[in-house]
Amino acid sequence: MDNVIVDKPERLDQDIEDFKIDAVEDEKNFTVARLRVCRDPEKETPVIFYTQELNRNFKDPTDPMGKRYLIKSFTPSNAMASIDTSLERKFGDTMLAHKPRIRDYSPLTDIHSSTMNLFLDDESATYLSDIGVNIDGLGEDFQSMESVEATPYMEDVSMGVEQLKAELRQHRLELRQVKLQMADEIDGFVDVDADDDEFNKVIAMHRVSDHLVQQYLAGVEKIHELKTQLGQATDAVFSETKVRIRLPPRLNIDDVIGL
Repeated sequence: MDNVIVDKPERLDQDIEDFKIDAVEDEKNFTVARLRVCRDPEKETPVIFYTQELNRNFKDPTDPMGKRYLIKSFTPSNAMASIDTSLERKFGDTMLAHKPRIRDYSPLTDIHSSTMNLFLDDESATYLSDIGVNIDGLGEDFQSMESVEATPYMEDVSMGVEQLKAELRQHRLELRQVKLQMADEIDGFVDVDADDDEFNKVIAMHRVSDHLVQQYLAGVEKIHELKTQLGQATDAVFSETKVRIRLPPRLNIDDVIGL
């Protein structure tokens, strides 16, 4: 299957919709990108627009990044950058494209690089070819970028993450209860859902039971510890993943790993 789709402008929108509808009907996450050349009606100056839509709600309905829509524009002076951006964005999603059996490790998805498509209408493809972009080569770049399969190590890490997340949720609930008890000892409204700095300022200005203060400080410290462990787990998975993804030669993994 080709990852770069070139079609007539009037058909391309339907191609994209069909691609997305098929994914939704199959309850699969998807990512779709498009390059389109538009022109200033007065000066005829070309502008390349890169758009990307990501949907991964079928992996985790509560994922805050479950839906993402990006748009970037490129003027003639940096038109070539639109191609590298397309590859880098695909690489960014490929980094998240693990097998579905890895549980509860956000932001893992079940999108695979073989089903990540870039759409171009034939007029845009002609323009890009005219400025020196090899469209066939771009397709080969997309094809050569491969997702990685889950390893037992990644599965172990993800199970640990699942446990850490459950523990983190529990400690946050307990900490909120402590904050509610502290607020009850203060005259006037206290926003227990304010960030820690704001809440600490309020507490510092009032007399609160020592045992509640100790519980609060212990809860904050435990949450910080759990978040640190989650960050370390994230780094561990990505450190192993980034060296296993097959990349096109034009991409230097060290330059785009921060995407």
